[in-house]
Amino acid sequence: MCLSHGAFAQKKKEIKANKIKSITTWQADKKDEKAQGYKASYVAYDKEGREIERTEYNKEGTVKYKETTTYDAFGNKIEETLFSQKDKINEKKAYKYNANGDCTEETEYKSGALVKKTVYTYNANGDKSTETIYDASGNVQKKSVYTYNARKFKETKKTYNQAGEFESGRQYIYDYY
Repeated sequence: MCLSHGAFAQKKKEIKANKIKSITTWQADKKDEKAQGYKASYVAYDKEGREIERTEYNKEGTVKYKETTTYDAFGNKIEETLFSQKDKINEKKAYKYNANGDCTEETEYKSGALVKKTVYTYNANGDKSTETIYDASGNVQKKSVYTYNARKFKETKKTYNQAGEFESGRQYIYDYY
């Protein structure tokens, strides 16, 4: 009667190879000397083994959380939606990609309204060079600039506030053999 939560630990390639369409988890709690079970969660997969829906239920059988994911023809995640029955939260994230498969834009919506947009740029080597966060009105809130060393490892990350003033920085130092 009870599927293990370990089923969720299956790898994408195992899900695909075994042609698993969905996994439903039932939870049984012992009360008054008899087991009473309820559906705890449901996860659906596409033919490529990617998770396309995850729903969690409460003991009464109503949905407490549901998330769906959509992919493009190249396997890139292009949309995630989240709905929480308890908090009446309805969130959506949409993604755009360049020809190299790098995410170039992420937009976040709450209850249908744009909350923020993040735009990514990449250098000629395909390394992320900037990450700019905009508010719903299109104003820059934060910008991070990345640099890389001769071996193409991230060397610095400098973050600037909405006024373009330096806010924080990180430097990555590598020791080689």
